[in-house]
Amino acid sequence: MLSLLLSLLWLIALPTADAPWEGATPLPARGQVTHYAAGVMEWVYEYRLRQGQVPVCDPPACVGYVATLRPGDLGRRVWLKPAGRPAEGPFLVVDYAARRHFAALLARGLVAEVDYATAQRWGMQGPLNDVLVLPASPYTHRLFAPLVTTGRRPALADEEGRRPSRPLWLPLVQRSAP
Repeated sequence: MLSLLLSLLWLIALPTADAPWEGATPLPARGQVTHYAAGVMEWVYEYRLRQGQVPVCDPPACVGYVATLRPGDLGRRVWLKPAGRPAEGPFLVVDYAARRHFAALLARGLVAEVDYATAQRWGMQGPLNDVLVLPASPYTHRLFAPLVTTGRRPALADEEGRRPSRPLWLPLVQRSAP
């Protein structure tokens, strides 16, 4: 029993603590977010685009650009959800931390850096804590299809089309004689 518990704890802790720098960030991830200076993230995006390292993702397809800690995230689209705010996205990952800075940034709890326009939109005065990085939109898209009738009578009617005298969901109540 103890070995099973330890195995489960290992599986839970493994994706975030032991993910290598070369790979992709295991998502969802939660931590601190900072921002780049004005124009820097856009310059990095243009450079990566010229090098063929990221796909085209200009607004409105992407709401902004981010840098993560790992090069395996390059070109990935992520959603960000700051604490107390709705999620935004997708953001295109256009940059990553240098290998020599990876351990220090990971220990600090940094998960991403956003572009300056996003920082202004969020009113960032410094790092934001408790930001959730998601692999896809957290919102469920609903499909509203038109009502298609089959020509059959409603289920609450009998074979002859008569409605019952009482709703079918109400139980029968037998009255006792006084």
